[in-house]
This record gives sequence, C-alpha cells and structure tokens, in this order.
Amino acid sequence: MSSVATPTRQDSPLTPVAVANELPIAWWKDYAALTKPKILVMILLTVVVAMFAAQQMYGLYVSWWTWIHTLIATSMIAGSASTLNQWYEQERDRRMKRTQRRPLPSGRLSSFEAAAFGWFLAIAGCLYLGIAVNWAAMGCGLATWFVYCWVYTPLKTVTWWNTAVGTFPGALPVMIGWTAVGGSLTDWNGWALTWIVILWQFPHFMAIAWLYREQYAGAGFRMLTKEEPTGIAAGWHAVLGALALVPLSIAVLQPDSILTWIVASLGVVSCLWQAIASIRFLQARNDITARRLLRASLLYLPAILMLVVARWIVN
Repeated sequence: MSSVATPTRQDSPLTPVAVANELPIAWWKDYAALTKPKILVMILLTVVVAMFAAQQMYGLYVSWWTWIHTLIATSMIAGSASTLNQWYEQERDRRMKRTQRRPLPSGRLSSFEAAAFGWFLAIAGCLYLGIAVNWAAMGCGLATWFVYCWVYTPLKTVTWWNTAVGTFPGALPVMIGWTAVGGSLTDWNGWALTWIVILWQFPHFMAIAWLYREQYAGAGFRMLTKEEPTGIAAGWHAVLGALALVPLSIAVLQPDSILTWIVASLGVVSCLWQAIASIRFLQARNDITARRLLRASLLYLPAILMLVVARWIVN
C-alpha cells in the first residue's frame, strides 16, 4: 500500500522581535493564551459530564458550590499544565510555524513570567481543589498535572511513545469530576468513561501528527509519523483506537430500556463515523483524509459526552 503525502513548505522561523512587532496583543490575552482555552473548554466538558454521570448513577448530589469550585480549580491546574508545557518547549515552538506566534516564542512574555504564572496556577489550583472540594479530586488533579508536565512533555523529544503516555493526563480530568461529587477512585464506571477519552485521543492525535509531521520533525519532536513516515503505523493506531470505542461506548451508556438503547445506538453511529474516517486515513494517507479524521474526532468526543448526559436524563 503506497503512501500519498502532500508536501508542506517549511517556513523559516520568525524572530521573537519580528513576531512581537507584528502581533501587538494585550498582556492579559497572552496569559490567557498560555492556558490553551480551546483545550481547556474540552477538559471542563469531560469534568462536567463525569460529575453529572456520577451524581445520577449513585445519587451523589452536591451543592452548586462544589461544581463551581471544581471547575475553577480544574481550570487552574489544566491551565498550569499547558503553560509549563509551553515554557518547557519554547525553543522548539519557535521553529514551528503553527506555534511560533505563541506568547513565549514570539517574545511577548518572558520565560520567567510564564514559569511564575504556571507554578502559581499549579500550587493554588491543587490547594483550592483539595480544600474546597476533596483530597481525592486533588490527587487526580495533581497526577494529571505531574504526568503531563514532567513525564509526557519531556518524552516528546525522546520516543514516539509520548503520544500514548500523553493520553492518560489528557483523560484523568474525568476522574477529577467523578471524585469531586463523591465517586470512588476504584469504580469501573468512572474509569470506563476515562478510557473513552484515552482511546479517542489516538485517532485525534494521529491526524494532527500527520498534518504537522514536517514541522514536528523540524522541531525535534519524536512523533510516530516521523519514526514511521509512511503513516501506516499512525493509521493503524487511529483505526484500533476508534474501533475499540464501539464496545466501550455501549458499556459506558449502559442501555437497559428502549430509550437508553436508542441513545446507545446513536453512540455506536458516532463511533462508526470516526472509525470510517480512521480507515480511510489508513487506506489513503494524505492531508485530506487526515483533516477529515481530525474533524470527525472533534465531533465524536462532545457527541458521546452529550449522549452520556442524555442516557441518565432519559433513565
């Protein structure tokens, strides 16, 4: 099977002064950008759904203050992880067209400013979560932050296995939400929902790794699409992750009535759509199929999370 790759042009990195002069941005927007707001919204969605599912499943009702505290603290911890990730990778980000206009590589914020901001968010966020919510949720938040910042991030220049490792801190916020309302750390239901987010990341990030393969390689990141440039391995990772979501989604949705079986059927449809996009990417590895897979993955996760909510509403 031949690989069909669309070559991309490698632009020379812009200097921090040139970018800073080109993009005058209010200082508060730069600090906000360090937290990666779009990713943060997706993280908070997983937390909200986990809290709702645990409440409905076990009748673990908590006050709205618990919800508010959990979401604010999780935002701080996740924002810290994103900030320190960019602090660690700022030199490599300067080499990549897709990241060279970020606050650090562009020179709009200093390394010290980003580090101070990141550490403040981490310490304050963890203490806030532990004191205002509970210590189990704080433990999940701390584990998320530590693995993302100090295991996954350094591994990106060491081994292509970094993507697999990164799926765990990417999914652990589910357990922050689950434990925040009193759910158990040993409950398989919470971990099944966590594994939905873990497996979803394989098709999602394989598409990204293919689309930006040359930029990643130029910056020195060890992505699977660099180690195995035909894209066959990346395609198989996407396909296997997407297919594994089919039975897992049914297990998470727990159909036990006509209405819940309808919800579960919709879950299967959303899984199959992503799986078909993954298979097409495996068959024809090019930027077109990769972008379609990326779009399918971006639709799948919010769709399955909303179906989890719907399942417990119609129950």
